[in-house]
Amino acid sequence: MKRFIFAGVSMVLVLAACSKNEVFEVNQDGNEIQYSVVANNATKAADIYCNNNKPAEFTVFAESSDGKTYINGDKITTADGNTWVNESGTRFWPNDLSLDFYAIVNGTITWNVSAAEGTAPATIVDYEVPTTVADQQDLLYAVKTGQQKGATAEATKPVTLNFRHALSQVVFQAKNTNENLYVEISGVKIVNVANKNTFTFPTSDTDNTTLVDDNHDGSFESGDYESANWGTWAPLAPVSGAAGSTVYPVTFDDVVVPGKNTNATIVNLTNNVYTSADAGDEFNANALLLLPQTAKAWNPAEVTSPVVTGEAADGSYFLVNCAIYNIAGESFAATDTPLWGTTAEHKEVAVPVEINWEQGKKYVYTFVFGEGGGFDPVDPDPVLVPVTFEVSVDDFVSVANSDIDMDVE
Repeated sequence: MKRFIFAGVSMVLVLAACSKNEVFEVNQDGNEIQYSVVANNATKAADIYCNNNKPAEFTVFAESSDGKTYINGDKITTADGNTWVNESGTRFWPNDLSLDFYAIVNGTITWNVSAAEGTAPATIVDYEVPTTVADQQDLLYAVKTGQQKGATAEATKPVTLNFRHALSQVVFQAKNTNENLYVEISGVKIVNVANKNTFTFPTSDTDNTTLVDDNHDGSFESGDYESANWGTWAPLAPVSGAAGSTVYPVTFDDVVVPGKNTNATIVNLTNNVYTSADAGDEFNANALLLLPQTAKAWNPAEVTSPVVTGEAADGSYFLVNCAIYNIAGESFAATDTPLWGTTAEHKEVAVPVEINWEQGKKYVYTFVFGEGGGFDPVDPDPVLVPVTFEVSVDDFVSVANSDIDMDVE
C-alpha cells in the first residue's frame, strides 16, 4: 500500500482485491466445448464481478491453429455460475487443431483473425466509460490459448477462462482531524480525465490468479501484480478542459465527517466496508470504474486569468461538494458560523490530484479536513486559511523616579 499527502488530500493506492481460483467443471459425454470461469475479485453492487459474483454471460471468439476463425462471437450464459451454456449453439472440438480463445464481459470485441503475427486478433475499439456511475460496467477480458480435445471424451476438459479487470476502480473516503470543524459531504467530481480509448488483448493466457486478497484490504497474501499477463490500452494524449475532457460525478446522501485532533475516524463516501462474501450487492455501490490513464495535477498557480471555472483548467482535480463550519462550543450547532457552503447548500472545493491509474487496481482517495488545503474552483484561493497569531508585548514604560523618605521620627 502506498500513501502520500498532497494539497490536503491523503491518497492511498490499493491494488484491486483478487480472489483464489474457483473452477467449476461439468462432466458431459462427447466432444462439446465447455467452459469454466474465474474472475479476479472486486465488488461493486451487482456490477463488479468476482468469484462470489460471476457475470451471467460473456462473449467468446476463437482462432484455430491454422489461422481461421473457429468461433465468431458466441454468447455463453449461466444461471448458477457453475454450468455454462452456449446460447449460439453447441460447438465441437476439431480433431487435429488447437484453439485460442478470447472472451469479454460488458464490451464488444473487434475481431481480426488476420492480425499480424504476434498480435492478438481481439481488440476493443473506442471503449467509452459513461459519466453516470450507475451506468458504468466492469469490463472483463480473458485469453486461453493452445486448447485441444483430449485423447478421449472423458479426458477433454472445459476451457478455463480467468477474467481480468480492464478498468481502474476509484473510491473516496474522508476524515476530519480538527475538533473545531464540522464537515458535511454530498458528492465528488473527478475533473479532466479521458473517457474513451482502445484496448488490445494480450497474446498469452490470463491464467495468473495468484493475486490473493482474502481480507479485501489491498494487502495481498500472495501473488505479484507485475508478473501477471495484461492487455494494453493505447497511449492517451494529455487531457485538459479545453480539449473536451470528461467530468465524472458521484453523489450520495449527506455524510457527516466528525472532527478529532488525533486518530480521526475514516468515513466511507463511496467505499463501503466489506463484511463477508455474502455482502456483494452492498459493497462499493458508488465506486467509479474508469479508464486507466495518467494526468498531471491542476496547478492553481498557473491560472492565467483572475477567475476561472475549474472545468476549463489544465490538469486533473477533484471537486468535493461540502459544507464546513467553525464549531464554537463542544459540538455543532445551527448557530455556528459557516466557513464554506452551508448545510442547506453545499459548495465545491477543488483538490488537485496527479493521476496514474492502472487496470485491475483500486484507488482509495481520503480527503483530510483540518489543516487547510483545497481551492476555490472559481477564484483559486485556498478555501480554509488557518487563524494564526503574532504576539508582541509592550515594554514597561519608565516614569520619573520617586524618592521615598525612609526616616523614622
